[in-house]
Amino acid sequence: MRPGLESSLSSSGQEIFDALRDDIVFGRLNPRERLVEADLVSRFGSHRAAVREALAALEHAGLVDRQRNKGASVLDLKPERVEQLYAVRILLETTAVEAIPLPLDSAALDMLVAIQREHQEAVASNDLRRIFNHNNRFHGTLYTQSGNLVLVEMIEQCATRALTVRFHPYMDRGFLERVCSDHWEMIDACRRCDRAGLVALVRDHLPLAKNRYLDTYDQLLVQGGVLALHP
Repeated sequence: MRPGLESSLSSSGQEIFDALRDDIVFGRLNPRERLVEADLVSRFGSHRAAVREALAALEHAGLVDRQRNKGASVLDLKPERVEQLYAVRILLETTAVEAIPLPLDSAALDMLVAIQREHQEAVASNDLRRIFNHNNRFHGTLYTQSGNLVLVEMIEQCATRALTVRFHPYMDRGFLERVCSDHWEMIDACRRCDRAGLVALVRDHLPLAKNRYLDTYDQLLVQGGVLALHP
């Protein structure tokens, strides 16, 4: 994930940022749930300055919405916004794999295999934090092979904006196994110098989480106790 405002946080601010990011990413906090500063100070045994610092970084990362006189809440990524975000992600990520030189450098291929083996082990042990990290590493390593670091940064920015969508279905074993299968097929396409196949795999892989999120969007609002606010 691309460094941003969170890279300059104090130790207390970083601790709060990491915990709230995980709560949002892994569905323990739902869209539009309020993040009350006093409650967070109590929860983390910290102070308001560190809480505000963390909330500002979460807003910068696209996970929290802060409004004057209303406070902070988990960002509600509405369906239209999600569709637009994923249209951009598909454009950027297919552009990256179209630029990857094939045959892929053997060292890069070995690295992808090693990362995916660790990802597969994390899925087998249902270790959400490791799944999160190795999934990011796999895609980051793949797209870096394009040699266009500006493109890679833009991909990472959009991926961060989509975190609540990407990791919404993590409790679905079938989804996690499908992601692993897709990653192995991408590696195989790189081995076979099958650019068209690689592009198709990336294009089909990206909407998996998006479609699940959209299918359960109203349910998420119910869980957050805010369905009455949904237009």
